[in-house]
Amino acid sequence: MILNRYILRLWWQPFIGALVIVTAVLLFGRMLKLLALFADKGIDWMIMGTMLLAVLPYFAVLTLPVAFFFAGQHMLIRLQQDNELDALQAAGISHWRLLRPLLVIAGLLWLLLTWTSLQWMPQGQKMFQVLMVSIQKMKGSPDFQPQRIDQSMRNFTVYVDGKDSNNHFHGLLLEDHRYQVPVIYIAQSAELVRSGTKMVFTLYHGTRLEGNNNNLRSISFAKYQVVMDAASMGLMQLPKWRNRAFEMGARELWHTMQTQSKRTDLIAEFHRRLILPTTILLLAIFILPLSLQPKRSSKATPYLLGVALILLLYNSQIILHQRVINGQNGVWIMWLGQGLFLVLALWLFHRASNKNMPAITLGVPVVFGRWQRRLTSLFTNHRNHSDHS
Repeated sequence: MILNRYILRLWWQPFIGALVIVTAVLLFGRMLKLLALFADKGIDWMIMGTMLLAVLPYFAVLTLPVAFFFAGQHMLIRLQQDNELDALQAAGISHWRLLRPLLVIAGLLWLLLTWTSLQWMPQGQKMFQVLMVSIQKMKGSPDFQPQRIDQSMRNFTVYVDGKDSNNHFHGLLLEDHRYQVPVIYIAQSAELVRSGTKMVFTLYHGTRLEGNNNNLRSISFAKYQVVMDAASMGLMQLPKWRNRAFEMGARELWHTMQTQSKRTDLIAEFHRRLILPTTILLLAIFILPLSLQPKRSSKATPYLLGVALILLLYNSQIILHQRVINGQNGVWIMWLGQGLFLVLALWLFHRASNKNMPAITLGVPVVFGRWQRRLTSLFTNHRNHSDHS
């Protein structure tokens, strides 16, 4: 128990830090894309925040394994650099025993990620796509022809006497049909501004009339704002689609697979959701062989190897998934790809446990360390020469 607590104490802080950093980088990249795409739409921060929250489940499926892996690497590298790993091995503690608490956590996270991938992730993707398409199809602010009754907006009837060069309306009459009793606004001037998915009518110097006959009530105002929802006004066109595989919940996806067995996108999507969470199990086994290194080598080398592994793993998943969608191969090829990575991970783990790592694995840190020392020496000599000059 003491060893388990010590291992977890070394692991959890780097895990939280890596998770926050990697997730923040992905969210920032997505935010930049949204800003560039909707710069001329007047989208407010609330909608932007909602869209970023909608992609969090998908990002979690990607970032949790990555953060888990790098935190494990950090823990092992620290143990090795402080000679604690040698002491533990001398005490008869095997690598399997050392990594047991991390493997248990990997199993628990795998269960969480499987549920997220099957159910939570498609809900978030559906919300994101709905907002994305609806904003792209959002119409501009409505314009009203002077001295004509305009009923183009649902729930509203508008009449204006004129309009100046600043797009301010004069002599406005606005009838609001959203309430059970009639509501009419009469104003000397007004302006209409879009704010995200809201339309704001700002009325100046007028009267608000509510009710009818003996129940008519009036309020005079110098300034009054009427807020309208763009969707209810017909200015935001919400998309209507069905049977999009990546947005279906687990039950819906499984049922649709049974009734439409020829749709390769459904089969590929179902197995992709099962395969993505297993990435954390693969990376848990890769922690040991990609963290051990010669003690005089650069500390950055294992992390570079880890980055290369993650890029190779995720890109292979994308490529194989696309081949299944295109009908080039059956779904078995997706599982074959994961299986090959599993075999490689187990083989490297076995070699690392027996201190018999392949030459190429140990050679990379050595070569990288030599080049780093050589570049450092050249830089130092150049700086000393400059100082003497």
